[in-house]
Amino acid sequence: MPADDYEYVSYKGPRTIVAETVYCFLRGSLYGAAFGLVTPFHAPGSPGALKELQTGRFTPAPVFGSLRSVPSNAIVFGSLLASQRFGSKTCEWMRGQQDWWNEAAGCLVAYPYYQFCLVRNLRTHNRVVGTILACSLVYANL
Repeated sequence: MPADDYEYVSYKGPRTIVAETVYCFLRGSLYGAAFGLVTPFHAPGSPGALKELQTGRFTPAPVFGSLRSVPSNAIVFGSLLASQRFGSKTCEWMRGQQDWWNEAAGCLVAYPYYQFCLVRNLRTHNRVVGTILACSLVYANL
């Protein structure tokens, strides 16, 4: 395919891969925050979740009623989107081509990331992501 078919080439180097990854993390965090506002599930450890645990009955949270679930949903969505984009853009950079195989490779990276980091080691994951986000904000403002 000719190079004119693509809007931009993002595999110029590792800096563009990191920039795209951070951008996708922030965009995914916004999606996750929006989902957290309207999700019917109570945040873990909230009074609604504890009531469900005691009674065994699912009672949906009202819209905008579970504000405690916004940060957890934001970090999960943001991390998944960032890991997919990192895998995709790294594959694109290594191959030197833009096509759907790169996106498939990104999805193959995102699933093990989800299983290992977000299911088994969530607390450590959240601390690492928070530290990286804080350091990136400090670095961007220096």
